[in-house]
Amino acid sequence: MRATEYGAARVDADVEAAIAREGRGAGARRTGGVALAALVALAGCYALLRDDASGLGGIWNWQFKGTTAPTMTFTLDASWIDRKVRNANPTFFQSPLKEAYVVKHNYGSHSFFKKEEALPMTRVGLRKWTLTTNEVNYEYGFMLGNENGDLLREIGPWYTNDRESVLSPSVGMNNCTVTFGQYRNRLVPQENNNGQVKACFASCSEECDLPNAPSTIAQLSAADYKGGSTWTGTGGLSCNLGSKTRFDSAKGAFFIDGSQESLIICPYDIGPGHHKELTIEIVFELDKTYDPTKSYGWIFSHDNGGYDRAFIVSDPRFGGGVASGIGDIYNSGAPTPSRGEWHHGLAVFRQGVPNGSYTAVDGVISPRKATANNNEGAKSFSIGGIEQPKPVPHAMIGYIKTFNFYVGALSEDQVEAMYVRHTPWP
Repeated sequence: MRATEYGAARVDADVEAAIAREGRGAGARRTGGVALAALVALAGCYALLRDDASGLGGIWNWQFKGTTAPTMTFTLDASWIDRKVRNANPTFFQSPLKEAYVVKHNYGSHSFFKKEEALPMTRVGLRKWTLTTNEVNYEYGFMLGNENGDLLREIGPWYTNDRESVLSPSVGMNNCTVTFGQYRNRLVPQENNNGQVKACFASCSEECDLPNAPSTIAQLSAADYKGGSTWTGTGGLSCNLGSKTRFDSAKGAFFIDGSQESLIICPYDIGPGHHKELTIEIVFELDKTYDPTKSYGWIFSHDNGGYDRAFIVSDPRFGGGVASGIGDIYNSGAPTPSRGEWHHGLAVFRQGVPNGSYTAVDGVISPRKATANNNEGAKSFSIGGIEQPKPVPHAMIGYIKTFNFYVGALSEDQVEAMYVRHTPWP
């Protein structure tokens, strides 16, 4: 059902009676009169039954069926976080996501979304979690935890029993939540869900899809490596490992030792004749032994001498920090990324567009942009360094986990979203 916003809605008689009983048990915490509290902006799993003279309505596909909860599988996708949520909670998203929970208030209970009663979910992907349970029968929501120990609820009360603040409940979720006084929460689906609840964190979508994202050309993930001398990804792309390229199973990444023999060569043309607009994405970690003063740090390139498309982290000829080939020298103004930590790098190319090309590291666009006028370059590209031997080393020393490229150029909002989506933390 397509999401449609409504004003305040009146529940039908059965649900109204149930809420009234809940309100008497909730006490002062449910301020504003829970017994007749509004159900606002219903859609998705819920719909309004009628409009009467008062402007209030009812819910036709949500009838509370008692305290026995069905067995349900909750799947939470947190691979894209709305910018409003990120801006409202900047410190939370500075630390990698670590865990997720279902928080709940069951019918007949006086316990409202307590942290100690949250149900831990099992991680099933980079940014996905799942939980099969029969412990939820009424109102629920999701909570994320980061490696710093901070917790973020998407919905629930504005405060818990101990007055612990909730960072960002219900941002942008009017279309799939209900309001009981100061509380805004999801309701357990009552029919036609086949025991499955899919949700995108702090969103009414089931899957966290990056809006209006460029189309994927090919993707390489070290998690898909099956052994041997080739690294095969999506889009028909198969890259050749060097004789010294080493797969580190503990890191889940390929190790580049700084030599030409450890570079990864991909037989694919990324020149502007094939892709006028192109976005390169790479997840990497510079080894602690990497000395940026002794190597130019070309992490990918198809350069054949014409300042062709590349992502560079320590070439003094390009300013000594993050840079790229745009048919000329481009110094982005960003420093060399730190060593011993995972980073998410982007290089965006818009051929001939004034200041339309730029780099970004960890979701932050570099201070300076550039106008790309690239030549066609080589017919293959290299990961970890530049394919042609040079007097000064151009290769990195470190790890490569992900390499993707896309038709089109990311907007600034999408750059931030891509960082959340592809950060390589376990």
